[in-house]
Amino acid sequence: MNTYVKTFALELLLLASFSQVLCAEEANANGVNEKDAWPTAAASQNVTEDDYLGEVPKVLTVSRLSQSKADSPSAVTVIDRETIRASGIVDIPELLRLVPGFYVAKNAGFIYNSNDTVSYHGMASAYTGAMQVLINGRSVYTPLFGGVLWSELPITVDDIERIEITRGPNAASYGANSFLGVISIITKDATEAKGSSVRLTHGTGRNEAFYRYVGDIQDVNFRVSTGYREDDGLDNRNDFKRTNILTVQADKHLDASNEIGFEFGVTNGDRADGEYNNRERLLLPRTRGISSDYELIRWRHNVSDDSDFLLQAYHAYHGAEDEATSINLRPIFPANPPLLASTISVNNAIDLDRYEIEAQHTFSPATNWRVVWGGSVRLDRTYAPYWLGTNETDDFNLQRLFGHAEWRINDQVLMNLGSMIENNDFTGTEVSPRASLNLKFTPNHALRFGISTATRTPNYIEEKFNDAVLIPTTSSVRTYLFKRYADKGNLDPEKIVSKEIGYLGQVANFDIDARIFNDDISHILISERVNVTTPTGTILVGTLPNNYINGGDAEVRGFETQLKYRASKQTQIIANYSFVKINGNQATLPHDFTSSMPTNTFCLLFTHQFDSNWDASYAYYQTSAVNALGDGQPVGLNRRQDIRVARKFNLNHAKGEVSIAVENLLDHHYHEFALYNTLGRRALINLELNF
Repeated sequence: MNTYVKTFALELLLLASFSQVLCAEEANANGVNEKDAWPTAAASQNVTEDDYLGEVPKVLTVSRLSQSKADSPSAVTVIDRETIRASGIVDIPELLRLVPGFYVAKNAGFIYNSNDTVSYHGMASAYTGAMQVLINGRSVYTPLFGGVLWSELPITVDDIERIEITRGPNAASYGANSFLGVISIITKDATEAKGSSVRLTHGTGRNEAFYRYVGDIQDVNFRVSTGYREDDGLDNRNDFKRTNILTVQADKHLDASNEIGFEFGVTNGDRADGEYNNRERLLLPRTRGISSDYELIRWRHNVSDDSDFLLQAYHAYHGAEDEATSINLRPIFPANPPLLASTISVNNAIDLDRYEIEAQHTFSPATNWRVVWGGSVRLDRTYAPYWLGTNETDDFNLQRLFGHAEWRINDQVLMNLGSMIENNDFTGTEVSPRASLNLKFTPNHALRFGISTATRTPNYIEEKFNDAVLIPTTSSVRTYLFKRYADKGNLDPEKIVSKEIGYLGQVANFDIDARIFNDDISHILISERVNVTTPTGTILVGTLPNNYINGGDAEVRGFETQLKYRASKQTQIIANYSFVKINGNQATLPHDFTSSMPTNTFCLLFTHQFDSNWDASYAYYQTSAVNALGDGQPVGLNRRQDIRVARKFNLNHAKGEVSIAVENLLDHHYHEFALYNTLGRRALINLELNF
């Protein structure tokens, strides 16, 4: 009860604080202006031609203020709808290959086999937890291991309007998990062109069917998307996915100053999980059922010409029905006393709930100042009996206060200042400040000098992993005990201080974004063997369990750039390159930490419009050798080439498009993440009808 009382009291305090400010401002309000607000689906309709510098839109995520890239306090990449279409990519993680400094690998690891690895500047693992991922402002990382279950998100590539990726720490805006960067996915607006859309995809190990309808009822604009996806995964891996998806979004303008929005989504299906290997004894190949849903409500209020208020609340749930059966344990256990049965079952069910409410206020105290501030409270509830060693649900409370100010000193000089104060049940209170100085020498050339800090709160696996698998014997007084981890907790958060110099420029038909960076990371978590006292009557078998502790420090430095070249109205080239070097005392770091990021990555996307109906694209991806953490293995240089050809057509009252995409055109059988992940050629044909 105390948890809910404390949460509710803080919510009231936040709302009371905002209401006093709003009342004072509204008394002097004379009109309504376009909003500078949090990036949500509804916000996308407010991006007009005035928000573009050349071909580049303003970004809405980095500071929570609508800013041009040249004014942003951090480097940012925008993947827009046209780029998504041209790439021919059908999975969200794959789109991040288009971002400099990212490492993406399909279906990594032995647990959550069907999940992809997405990391930025290192720390790549099957369960990477150093990235904040948002969908319309809603955080979607799992508190259990800190990563994102990409294939279980209730969203498809077709739903996305754009993705904004902050390349660098952004805890000042979004809190502790925004350690290496933020991926903000913004969906299409419910006011897009009315009507129905059907998309069918068939190809190598992949089939999809999706339907979308956009309409309105009594001034309520809504969008409904539903569909089914099946993916057979990689050869020689137990990693198939079967997924049903339904999403609903609705917006209503109550009056000239107020707008309310609703979102709902659900995902369910089956996932293959587990592998036969020499190490695994318990979590063998099986099928687990998954289900996820979320409900969100958002109220936006224009207070005055230069003041805007946003209140958002949501609940999100993720569950897995999963019971695993062990191998035959008798050959590997002592004969005396003998086991009661040759196998045992493990309850690996998971139920995760997240409740969050957030308020945000944007205003201009002076003509050359813009300010955004706000706060949020969150409750995560985790039921994971295998991982936590208890049948009880564990609560994790989080409270945040944030603020950011933009000071335009003159037409050439701008300063950004921001910070987040965060308190949570694991590590207490932390402060994450950020500052940048942006210099615009000419309208087409700008420099950014920035420094930002962030913390990464330990996840449940690091703080409270305490499995205890009991293996009964024929003796009434002796039972075998198997433990992987015995976390003692009380960890300090990992910390990062990031310094960068960035350049943005336009030269003829070239848009250039380049930066050099130096990141100092400290208190990096490592695991070590630990002695434990077993309960009376139990005998510990196998190796000693592990315990997470804070280890040493590392330096990550390098250079990255992205280039956009508009050769003509019909032809465009997007290219990016990154060089990343990780230094540190490997003895005080996780195994292979200094090689957990490819030193060099390169991507090129070439698109050409032949006429009003035909277009094509070619993509090239290259990644140097990498040795990912955890279940990863050393893999060498890999190259991949993709092509896509599309034709638009009219069919009676419908407009359509048919396209063919081929990934890994030359069928190089290369490895990603580990030698057990071999990727070959995949071809997909896609048919879309709009009517």
